[in-house]
Formats: sequence, C-alpha cells, structure tokens
Amino acid sequence: MKIRNCGAGTLSRSAELPGGGMHPSSYEILYITEGKVRFKWRANICEADAPAVFILAASTPHELESLQAEAKFRFLELDEIEEFPFTDQQVDEWNFMQAHKGIYSKTMLASSILQTLDFVYHLQSTGLAGQDSNLGDVCLLEIRKTYKLIAHMIEDPEKSAGEERKVKHKSRAAVDLLIDYMDWRYKENVTLEALAEVVALDPSYLVRLFKKHMQMTPFEYLRDLRLKAAASYLSGSDLPISAIAQDTGFASVHYFSRIFKAHYGQSPAEWRKHLKGPKGKSN
Repeated sequence: MKIRNCGAGTLSRSAELPGGGMHPSSYEILYITEGKVRFKWRANICEADAPAVFILAASTPHELESLQAEAKFRFLELDEIEEFPFTDQQVDEWNFMQAHKGIYSKTMLASSILQTLDFVYHLQSTGLAGQDSNLGDVCLLEIRKTYKLIAHMIEDPEKSAGEERKVKHKSRAAVDLLIDYMDWRYKENVTLEALAEVVALDPSYLVRLFKKHMQMTPFEYLRDLRLKAAASYLSGSDLPISAIAQDTGFASVHYFSRIFKAHYGQSPAEWRKHLKGPKGKSN
C-alpha cells in the first residue's frame, strides 16, 4: 500500500460543479469533517452530516455536493493495495451507514476511526510522514487498522441506541482489539467498563478471555506497558520522575515508585542512576 495523495478542501453549496471524479488506479477514503453533504457513487446517493467517512474502490465515479453554505472534507488516495478488503456490496453498505446520525458517538470503537484518520492526516499534512519513513509506515498501519474497524462495523452495525449489539468477535480478535486500544491509550484512565465497550463483551468474561490468551489480566498487561514506557523515559530523557509518572498513566508518583520498585527491584531514581552512572553517562 502507498499513499498517493492526502489533502483537504472546502465545498460551497453555490459551487457550479460538484467535487469528485474517478481515479482509475487509486482507492479513496473521504472524511467529511464539517457540514452536510450529498455523496454519489456509481448509481447510489447518500446524504450525511459530518462526521462521515466514505470509502471507494478504484475506478469508482463519484461526486460530492454541499447541502449547507459550505462543507469541509479530507481525503486519502491509496495506490498499490494488495487486496481491497471490501466487496462492492460492503462498500455500499458502509457508505449508506453514514446517513445515520451519531454512529461515531455510540461506541469508542466507532470514534477511534475518526481519531485514526485525524492522526494520519496530521502526520501527512505536517510533512512528518515524509521526513521519517517510520512515521510513513505508521500511517499505512493506521489505514489498515481503519479498514479493519470498518469491516467490523459492517458485520456488527449499531442499528439503534437502545438495541443490544450482536457480538461477533472471535476471541483472539477481541483480545487483539483490546491490546491495540491499550497500546494507544495507556496514558489515559483506562477502565474495565471502557475495555468492555470496545469489544462489546461482559466485563468478567472479557477478563477471563484476555487471561486465557495472554496469561495475564488486561490490567496486568496495562501495568507492564506503562512500566516499559516509564523505563524508556528514565533511560532516554531527563524528565522529572513525577512528570514520567503522569505521562505514563500512573495515578501518583508514590504509586508509580512502589510498582516500579516491585517490578525492577530498584526505585525509579536508583534505576536511572545505575543506568546512567554517577556522572550521568551510560556505563
């Protein structure tokens, strides 16, 4: 996969011609960030309020019109996709889902699609992805993740706010989603309720399932993740220990110091001093 183009635009209702076209070899993700639009692809039409995310296969004719004074959008054009993960029917189903207001506010799983696209746009628009190949690779991983999340929502759509969700996660897929969620949000106050919402599972069953696959509970995994991040900060920065505790998701510096010493056998200050040597130089 390769990002051919990334950009943003504004479309006014008074525009003489709609936006859009056809890209013979490029796939597209179109993210409506403000306003209300009418989106046409092949013989289909969908009207949607922002936020909305439309996906397109290569060689798909499409048009975008603003139904308000103006609408704002972002887009990603993708080349060299090994295998587009959606059939035409799935593309249509997903795009029509954008007509339902609030689909991105009902679950963290859905809202993470928008967060991921915001992150990719930031790396691309600031030029960071072009300056560092590692960040370029991160963008591609995030796009693949977006496709996976969309595929999940197509299989298990939120039909209404009060309707019970049908859980279709295979057990390993659910664990992978939880790991991905914690890897990105370890700095935040991650609760069992939030984890349960990510995969739509009963909290107690979630803990048993995670332990079955990972030989530890979700919060043991989260603790180890935070400790590894803290160790990296201690060895690679001069940040105060209190700041490191805060930046890695620990509730207090005292709790952080106690957990760190229990895990590494030394307090954070002792560990940093031992690592850098008496004069602040690596041994």
